[in-house]
Amino acid sequence: MRDWRKLIHHLTNTFPEVIFYYVVVLVTCGLLYSYFEDKTFLNSMWWACVTGLTIGYGDMYPVTHGGKLIALVLMHVVPLIIIPLIITRLLTSVVLDKDAWTDEEQEQLKADIIKIKKALKIDEA
Repeated sequence: MRDWRKLIHHLTNTFPEVIFYYVVVLVTCGLLYSYFEDKTFLNSMWWACVTGLTIGYGDMYPVTHGGKLIALVLMHVVPLIIIPLIITRLLTSVVLDKDAWTDEEQEQLKADIIKIKKALKIDEA
């Protein structure tokens, strides 16, 4: 379970990476929708954006089984995975203190203090 968390964190570590995945999902679903529904690429991208963001104007909808399958995938992936990742990365960039000491830096500082105390012969009382 921990390996999956590390993999997911690694793959979605930065905001641009998450936006890249969002665009890939939209374009892929748009292309597949265009193929299955025999629509132009631009109309299919319109459909993918409107459907992925759960707006659903109703001006375009799938009628083939392939188109419906693509719609199901898009309607689940974007709102349940991509949008939460975008929100998480945005909040992390606001909340995370980039100047905070890392664990390694803290441990190195402790080791350096111990060396200095030994060199100065300071007892810990």
